[in-house]
Amino acid sequence: MKSSLDEAVSPVVGVMLMLVVTIVLASLVSAFYGGIASDQVQPPQLTLSATPVIEGLADDDRTNEEPDYPGGFNANNGIVFKHAGGDGFSLKDIKVQVQSRDAKITIAYNDAFKSGPSCVDISRLVKNKDGDPLYFAKVGGGNDDFILPGDVFMLVADGCYDSTEAPGGGAKYITWTPNDAHGTFRAQLYAPLEYKIIDKNSGKAIQTGSFVLR
Repeated sequence: MKSSLDEAVSPVVGVMLMLVVTIVLASLVSAFYGGIASDQVQPPQLTLSATPVIEGLADDDRTNEEPDYPGGFNANNGIVFKHAGGDGFSLKDIKVQVQSRDAKITIAYNDAFKSGPSCVDISRLVKNKDGDPLYFAKVGGGNDDFILPGDVFMLVADGCYDSTEAPGGGAKYITWTPNDAHGTFRAQLYAPLEYKIIDKNSGKAIQTGSFVLR
């Protein structure tokens, strides 16, 4: 004769087996997705300070929207970045995006100046194998491209102009016109400028920020 106690054993065992199977499956799923997350490339963890630098700006004709550089004028304008702490990185592994209102441009280490008038002293810049000047320049500390805490580098603007006497009013600008760009990116002085440092390996932002260009 079967007792009521015997009849209760089977459902209890079944419930326990279901719990064990559920726990095992949950562990496998967690391990699987944890492995995927750990395999994803992560950007360097660091802090950069960003400072706009305007060495000078000159224009022989302030009535138009074109640069008219006086003879002998040179000025390395742009943005200076200082590594304030964290991981080291190579300048070849980052891109810098700058944005003014709805206009923006992204510049990588190997992007070179488009041929034409420039207000930059190119003797102070890194050049590619063809002798074309590049936008990134390490400030002091040798000519290598690796940046460690305390190192400083600059994103140099290749042009500048003053249109403050143009009909209807104008402004002062620094500009970037890389070889493969479809036009010129203009950053207006005394106006907000946003920037984003992007890690090329992960495609993720290392740092974003903004300042007034002056």
